Amino acid sequence: MRSLRLAGVAGSVLVALLVVAGCAATPGPVVTPTVPPASPSGQAAAPSATVTGPDSTVTPAGPPTCEGIISSVTVDDLTKLGWKARQDPFYVGNIELPGGIQCTWGDPGVASDQVQVYGWAPMDDAVKAEVTKELLDSGWKEFDEDGATYLTATGDMIMNPDEDGYGITYRLDDGQISVADTKQGLQLVQWPPQ
Repeated sequence: MRSLRLAGVAGSVLVALLVVAGCAATPGPVVTPTVPPASPSGQAAAPSATVTGPDSTVTPAGPPTCEGIISSVTVDDLTKLGWKARQDPFYVGNIELPGGIQCTWGDPGVASDQVQVYGWAPMDDAVKAEVTKELLDSGWKEFDEDGATYLTATGDMIMNPDEDGYGITYRLDDGQISVADTKQGLQLVQWPPQ
């Protein structure tokens, strides 16, 4: 009975992958689901998938959304609180980053500064230099960590710091920028999907 369920799950995964593959505009990696044979104990191992092909990079399925740039678990947690997202263009000071999104999550029925902010935008080297200059000229602090550049609010600009004392922080790396109301919050920004 367990083998039939696993075969059914593997079949469902295969159908889902074929449907998604049929939507792709360009050829992508080949995903091959496998269902291992039952072990000597009679228990089948979990199905797995193998990705092969010239380009195993994931391309976003569409433009970023407030529900898409953070994990579904985070979205569920915020929604359970009765919070909703307000979607705005991505700005750093007076610089708008086309293709970006900034989301402010909060309770729409309560006037409060207790909100969560998450954002993401694509960026080239020229925009990166412009954004960095804008923030440094405004008193922000710059540091490098984990192969990325961080720019974070300082002093009186920090309203609700995280455990390490960081307030609003931008992360700049690999042609993209993300923002959260705390440095820890940047860990929740997961766009583009991997």
